[in-house]
Amino acid sequence: MQKKRLLVMGLIALFLTFALSSFTYGAGDGNFRFGKNVKMPAEETAAGGLAAAGANVEILGNVGGGLKAAGANVVTSGDVQGELMACGANVVLAGKYHSKVRAAASNLTLSGTFDGDVNVAAARITVAPTALIKGNLIYASADLNLQKGSRVMGEVIQRQVMVKKERIEKWGRQGLKALIPIGIFFWLISIVALIIVGLLVYYLFPKKTNAVISTISQSPWKNLWFGFIFLVVVPVAIIVSFITVVGIPAGIIAGIFYGIAIYISSIYMGVWIGRKILGYIKKSMATAFFWPLVVGTIIIGLLTLIPIIGCLFRLLILLLTLGAMWLVMWKTIPSRAQRKAQRKPQRKARKKVQRKPQRKTRRR
Repeated sequence: MQKKRLLVMGLIALFLTFALSSFTYGAGDGNFRFGKNVKMPAEETAAGGLAAAGANVEILGNVGGGLKAAGANVVTSGDVQGELMACGANVVLAGKYHSKVRAAASNLTLSGTFDGDVNVAAARITVAPTALIKGNLIYASADLNLQKGSRVMGEVIQRQVMVKKERIEKWGRQGLKALIPIGIFFWLISIVALIIVGLLVYYLFPKKTNAVISTISQSPWKNLWFGFIFLVVVPVAIIVSFITVVGIPAGIIAGIFYGIAIYISSIYMGVWIGRKILGYIKKSMATAFFWPLVVGTIIIGLLTLIPIIGCLFRLLILLLTLGAMWLVMWKTIPSRAQRKAQRKPQRKARKKVQRKPQRKTRRR
């Protein structure tokens, strides 16, 4: 039984790590990567081409077969065989590019070596002193800054003085279409991970889980108050523990438990919502766990997608559930009177053992 519990707790830690942290997903042989921060180290090589998307994309290694990169901040400084396509708010191309280069950005910096044509569009284009363009520089920009020392061996062709509004809108629509499936994928993964973690939590702590769910509706105002205290006070205590240096280990442990508590708060609220809804359809569902968890988690996931209202709803869930968790934990801690009552029978038992007469051993 102990081994089973350790195995299940290990699985919970794995899922929590997966859900709480940003991650990079690779398909096939690592040729498709996306996440909040995507970084390819300098010593890594992607032979079959690479597609990368995220908030921050940094490609330092060598890529064969072409590179496609999109993000808020995109930096490429490796060796790229094949065509390069880059799109982002801030794009820096500082590597070696052996084929055509296409890029679109708000701010674009060219500082690498380009063997082919460079076809770019941006509000501002900077060609750094280290840049060497062996082909043509075809650009669409309101501001082109060819710095001293930069070399363009082909022609410098201005395609347009300003990028047309229609084209900008077209790029925006295309970018939105590309981001929608990625967002749906992340949403589905988060829902599935939350359901699996909920099942594992219920398997390990069934009584505590039911106690938290029932406490949510028993004292909502008390839950809100205790949840607010927990949400605000714990981070302050963690910061103080880090300042004292001695309390750093305690601060790290507290931070981990704080993150876990915030993550699993949706599980309890999901089951509570699911039981309320499914209980009207079938009475047995009012005490079930799996289907209420699935239905409630999906409802919460959909409601949190609504702008502003979703954030307020998420905050309400956090406060109610954290408060309920805190109250259940507080009830499990024995009071001073209970501890005294537990000690009395132990003392009486010890006295009886001490008073018990010892048998005399007969001498032969």
